[in-house]
Amino acid sequence: MKVTQSSPDLLILEEMPWFIAIMLSLFTLMSAAIGLLVLSQTLLGGLVFLLVGGGMGLAGVGIFVERLQLILDARAGRVTLRSRTIFRHRETVFDLSDLIRATGESTLSGGDTSSDPSRVRRPVHRPALVLRDGAGGTPLLHPITEIYDSSRSSAEAVRAINQWLSDLRGPDPTLDSALPPR
Repeated sequence: MKVTQSSPDLLILEEMPWFIAIMLSLFTLMSAAIGLLVLSQTLLGGLVFLLVGGGMGLAGVGIFVERLQLILDARAGRVTLRSRTIFRHRETVFDLSDLIRATGESTLSGGDTSSDPSRVRRPVHRPALVLRDGAGGTPLLHPITEIYDSSRSSAEAVRAINQWLSDLRGPDPTLDSALPPR
């Protein structure tokens, strides 16, 4: 995620996987073009390329290309998390006062290493919001994205959110005591 706008009363972070979107779109167009060319020779082969190849490309765009936007608005006093693909749109709104801070979630990549112990598992991360529980319980983690990745973008997003909150509210020495146990 990258910071697209930062001011004292507004912070916007966005992520759009342009490379994946372009590659999947090219795959879809090439499958459709090949299907149309083959269609002049054989109806069945052309339809297979057109429908299966084009359908797989379109499904890939719908599944893997997600525009993600996180808006922290001090004037409105809310946090808006938007996620959009070509098939769905999801928007979640929180009160800014419920946002304690941002944190990173980490895990190891890959699956079972018992079948191949030489397989290297790498740490992957995703940013998450630490929110106050409305019932007064322990704080809750709300992931910003469902996708873990190995780049530094998660850490940069967490750093930007926490810096913006610190500038807005001032440093909070009791912040660490409000975190859930690990």
